[in-house]
Amino acid sequence: MVTTNTNPTLILGAGPAGLAAGYYLSHSGFRPLLLEAADEPGGFARTYTHREFRYDAGAHRFHDKDPEITSDLKRLMGPRLLHARAPSQICWKNTFLDFPLSPLDLIIKMGVGDISRAAWDLVRARCSRSKEQDHTLETQALHRYGKAIANSFLIGYSEKLWGVPANRLLPEVSGGRLKGLTARTVFYELVKGKRSKTAHLDGSFYYPRNGYGEIADHLAEAIGRDNILTRRTISRISHDRGRLVSIHIDGVTLDADEVVSTLGPLRFLSLLDPKPPRDILDAASSLKFRDLLLVVVFLNRPRVSNNASIYFPSLQFPFTRLHEPKNRSPEMAPPNQTCVVVEIPCFPNDPICLLPHHVIAENTIEQIESLNLFKGSEVIDTKIHYLSSAYPVLEIGSEALVESVMNYLRGFENLHTVGRAGRFEYKHVHDLMKQGKELAARLTDRHSPSASRDSE
Repeated sequence: MVTTNTNPTLILGAGPAGLAAGYYLSHSGFRPLLLEAADEPGGFARTYTHREFRYDAGAHRFHDKDPEITSDLKRLMGPRLLHARAPSQICWKNTFLDFPLSPLDLIIKMGVGDISRAAWDLVRARCSRSKEQDHTLETQALHRYGKAIANSFLIGYSEKLWGVPANRLLPEVSGGRLKGLTARTVFYELVKGKRSKTAHLDGSFYYPRNGYGEIADHLAEAIGRDNILTRRTISRISHDRGRLVSIHIDGVTLDADEVVSTLGPLRFLSLLDPKPPRDILDAASSLKFRDLLLVVVFLNRPRVSNNASIYFPSLQFPFTRLHEPKNRSPEMAPPNQTCVVVEIPCFPNDPICLLPHHVIAENTIEQIESLNLFKGSEVIDTKIHYLSSAYPVLEIGSEALVESVMNYLRGFENLHTVGRAGRFEYKHVHDLMKQGKELAARLTDRHSPSASRDSE
C-alpha cells in the first residue's frame, strides 16, 4: 500500500537510522526531508579517505541477522556488496586466541591445566546459580562462563569499553561475545576436536566494496540528495497540545507534519519549546554516552594479519579493538600497503582525551609494536578521529530513565524516534534498517485513505 500523504516528513539526523527511515519512507510514497548538522550524511556509518586508503568510523560489518533486511540491502547495493570471510581474534597474555572463543583453541593455547580449571569453574558456576540471578553483566558472565573465563575475556573488556563497573552494566551490553562457549562445547570439542569446532560468528559477513559508508551513500542516493540538507543546525522545536508544530533551523521555520528523530534524548528535549518538565530533563541528562577515539595507523606492508578484528580485554592497553579494513575488502588500501584502525573508548574528560594527538598516536604505535603486529619503521602516517556519543551506556537504572523519557516523547502524536541514540539502545545497522521499515509501515497505515475514513 502506498500513502497519499504529500507533506514532507522531517527526519532529524542523517546517520544510518535517519537514512534507513528516509529510504523506506520514500519507497512508501512519503517525501522525507533529512536535516543533518554534519558536512555529509552517514554518521557513524561513514567511510573516511586518506591518500589511497579508506577506513570506516569503527569496525563495521553487516551480519545476516534478518533475512528480509539482508535481501533489502542486497537489492540496494547490487554487486557493490561483497560476501566477506575473515576471522577475529582476542589478545590474551600476548597470545592471539580465536574469537568468539573456541574451546579447542583455548586448550591448545592456554594449556590443558589452565583450561581444565576454567572448564571445572564453568561447570561449578552453572550448577550453583540460576538464570534468574543474571541481572547484571557481571552475574551473567560469572554464571555462564565461570570466574576464570569471565574475568579474562568479558568482564574487564566490558568495563573498559563502557567505562562502568560490570556490576552496574546490563547483561545485553555483552553482545553475545562469548556465545558458543558452554560446558557442553568445551567437553564436546575435547572429544571431537577440529571436526566440531565452534563456528566463528564473526567469520562471515557482508561488506561494501569501498567501505561501509557505501551503504549510507546508496541510501542517500535512493532518497535523493536534494532531500538531505547538511550543515543544518536546529535551534528550536515548537510544540502545542501534544503535537510538534514546527522545526526552526538556520533562521527558517519548517512546518511539522510527521517528525522522525534520531537525536539523543537530552539533545532533542533541550530543543523543545515549551521546555519539558524538569524531571524529564533530569532523567535524560542522567543517561550516559561513551565516546570513541579512532587511531588510524597507515603502514608500508601488505597486511598486519588475516583478521577482521582483534580484541584487547587486558587493562594494560587503553584500546579495546583493532581492525584492518583491507581484510574486509581488498580495495580499502593499495596492494602493498595497509592500515589499522584502533578504537579507544573514553569519556570527554578522561586523561587520554587531553593528550595531544601525536602523543596518543605514538603511544598506540608503541603498544601495538610490542605485540609484534608491525614495526614502527613501517608506519607511513597516522590520523586521529574523535567520535562523540558513539555508544549508549546501558547501566543498571538506565531502563527506568529511558522509559520515563520515552513515555513523555510518546505524548507527541506526530513524533517517532529511531536509532541507537534516539532510542538509547545498543543496535546495529540491520536493526536500524528494520526500525525504518517498520516505521514506514506504521505511517503508511496511518495515512492510508481507509485510515482517514475510519477516523471520520
